[in-house]
Amino acid sequence: MSFQLVGFLLTYLLHTTHAAKNGSRAGLGITLVQFGFMMVGRKGDGDETAGSPPPETSPGDPNAYNFQGAPDSVTDSAGTNSNMGRNEWLSYILMVVGWFILIRAVGDFWRARRTEQLVLASPDRGLGVAVVAEDEQPERVV
Repeated sequence: MSFQLVGFLLTYLLHTTHAAKNGSRAGLGITLVQFGFMMVGRKGDGDETAGSPPPETSPGDPNAYNFQGAPDSVTDSAGTNSNMGRNEWLSYILMVVGWFILIRAVGDFWRARRTEQLVLASPDRGLGVAVVAEDEQPERVV
């Protein structure tokens, strides 16, 4: 993960084309999505490995839960929500931000390509005057 972030920083700061800039941004987006998926797969307890069943433990006090209110808001006696952990929220936020960065980078790249095609298609290449070498005729300039 740290090597990918260093690679993003170097390519983004040293880019010379739109493709390099938007490619490094797309890579950052993919890295954030991957990191989010890795965080979802992990459990917060540290003893458990991803994908294995939880260890056998004795159940807590069944009378320690508050069932008042909406079905999605079951809380334990300490008043904390037992549905989603902090790591899961962070992982989903990383994935959403990563997808937004990736989609924006691809959109910016295509916008730059369309602008490039328009400039190359115009006879004066976006300048006020056509660029012609000394021995060329203006009709034959690319």
